[in-house]
Amino acid sequence: MPGVVFCRVWTQAGLAWPKAGKRPRPYDFRHRLAFANIERWARDGMDVMAMLPYLAAYMGHAGIGSTPYYVHAGPDFMDGYADIVADAERVVPGNGGTMNTARPMNTRPDEPDFWRVARGWLHHRLSRVRGNSPKTVEACRIGLESYIRWLETMEGVERDDIGFGHFDRAHLGRWAEWMRAGRGYSDRTIMLRMTTMRAFLGHASLEHPTLTALANDAAAIRVKPPARKPVDHLEEEHTKALLAAWDTGDAKSRRNRMLPILMYDTAARIGELAALTLEDVRMDEPARITITGKRGKTRIVPMGERTRRHLTSYLDEFHPDTDGSDGARPLFHSTRNGTIRPLSVDRIDEILKTAAARARRGTCPSMPERVHCHLIRRTRAMDLYQQGVPLPLIMQLLGHESMSTTSAFYAFATLDMMRKAVDAADPGPDPPRRHGSANNGSDSSAPSNSQKTLNRETTRNAALPPQSRTVSRLNNKPGLIAVKPISV
Repeated sequence: MPGVVFCRVWTQAGLAWPKAGKRPRPYDFRHRLAFANIERWARDGMDVMAMLPYLAAYMGHAGIGSTPYYVHAGPDFMDGYADIVADAERVVPGNGGTMNTARPMNTRPDEPDFWRVARGWLHHRLSRVRGNSPKTVEACRIGLESYIRWLETMEGVERDDIGFGHFDRAHLGRWAEWMRAGRGYSDRTIMLRMTTMRAFLGHASLEHPTLTALANDAAAIRVKPPARKPVDHLEEEHTKALLAAWDTGDAKSRRNRMLPILMYDTAARIGELAALTLEDVRMDEPARITITGKRGKTRIVPMGERTRRHLTSYLDEFHPDTDGSDGARPLFHSTRNGTIRPLSVDRIDEILKTAAARARRGTCPSMPERVHCHLIRRTRAMDLYQQGVPLPLIMQLLGHESMSTTSAFYAFATLDMMRKAVDAADPGPDPPRRHGSANNGSDSSAPSNSQKTLNRETTRNAALPPQSRTVSRLNNKPGLIAVKPISV
């Protein structure tokens, strides 16, 4: 038995086996490992709470919620406590001395340090563990800072006194009402700010289980969701004019023409397009591009035949002498002082806006004033949706993690789809002929009853939501859907 063997090893090591009370176990070696590492981190001045996720992964914990136990329950950690907090001893008066006039704190003695947890969330959890973009981290910082400023200005709480006791349901509810009534924030802004608070308190509850009640209360607060609007997208005439706006007179114009064509066909984000390299492009059948999206996730997007021909001409002109060793070379680049540099996001956005302005001055005066790269992405998704491509395939094309994200933005019926649905559901008789019609008798060209039934069934099928249709327009290559292309 493991206990008998462990007892024998213990006594052979010259250690006295306790006769009564709690006796040592092999499992205690796990505790000793955790206590020793926590003590070492604390003595080295490292952020212990920021290191706990690594300790949790090493010890095989399902989540970080069980690991903070070692911080509070470790006798070895307490043995060195006096040395660790020696610098803080100056606030404690000596015998017969005077009390330090430090400002009293409103937080409980056993409450976790809010500022330390907030710093770990913003600078470690979001950026390093989750891999969020700098813009996402900045948005979370702004949301947290907004709540802190509200506590200072509206609740009269000193900044140094802010703790998790100010993050209860009552405070968060008053903050949401102040944003709506006092500041006039939109429903979308309020929703984003509350989402930030829920995410932060959720992280805090993982590090400190005593804060779980706060996280649950924040999750239970309901705010008015923003109104769902049909997604903005370009009409077919606008898309055609935009993709053909740049001429082919010089090399730079041909490069600028290729950019929006590939942007539309792949539905890539502007940052994803700027990061494309030659190794991401595969021109063998079927032609495809590997796109690296948010948090380093990759997806493979097939190219249409027209786009493949455009890209083949582009590669022959701008990358004629490349081989396998040039895989890291940017697909879209500029040359400055003999150095090849990838096009920046701002430069790609400028190229697209210039194309829209050219189309507006030329063949398409109705081109929207505000044309941006994400609008092209939405247009591609909506075109695929209207042509009957199922939403799960559109989700993969866009690189969405959740099906709900795709359906929330693109599962809106257009006016034409709604008109077809209304016509298909109308069981009434045909409208009467106008008085004074030239043909008052039977019209031989009018459809028969059977033909009317067939037309109604066809219209009803056309009005079904795309995700309910069976897509039969398949290429001879499995998994690829033949979609009506936009002519360029």
